[in-house]
Amino acid sequence: MHIGPHIGATDQWLVDVPTVRWLLARVAAGDIGPIEATDILRQVAKWNTGCCYWCDLAAPSYPEALRRYQEMRAAWQREQDQMTAVTHPYLLDNGLVHTTDCTRCQPPREPGHPGCDLHAYTAWHSALQGDLDQIMAALREEARTTRRISTEELLQWLRQRNPAAADPRCPACAPRMPDEWNSD
Repeated sequence: MHIGPHIGATDQWLVDVPTVRWLLARVAAGDIGPIEATDILRQVAKWNTGCCYWCDLAAPSYPEALRRYQEMRAAWQREQDQMTAVTHPYLLDNGLVHTTDCTRCQPPREPGHPGCDLHAYTAWHSALQGDLDQIMAALREEARTTRRISTEELLQWLRQRNPAAADPRCPACAPRMPDEWNSD
């Protein structure tokens, strides 16, 4: 919200409507003047981050989120480096099973990033009520979209899926399924 032509175009304030109504009522009643009302608005709209209320709420946990993301990403990369086509012969991508060299499947996805800047991080922070553990769990879950899996993990996944569901094999690479699995 821009307040008056005398304030620069970069001054934007986020103030809730009940507060504005209360303030205008004070001005209308003669309790305070317009200049004092403007000063009150300026005082309450000073954000530590220079952005908005939501960024101010998220700012304290953002450095920790970045630190935890770096740790999580490094651990994910170590896991990927240890996987081979022998130990993890399948890629699971959105409910389809692929060979590790299937051209129709995206490569394994690393954990999601909490936000390239504070404002982007605020979307995660606000949606998950600032719970950093929930934020990191949601970001970690992004790595599960396309991931390498072992034969044992594939069998476990197959046991948990609906037996009436369509054949889970990619039609392009047609991976050989474990002997324990019966597609009929």
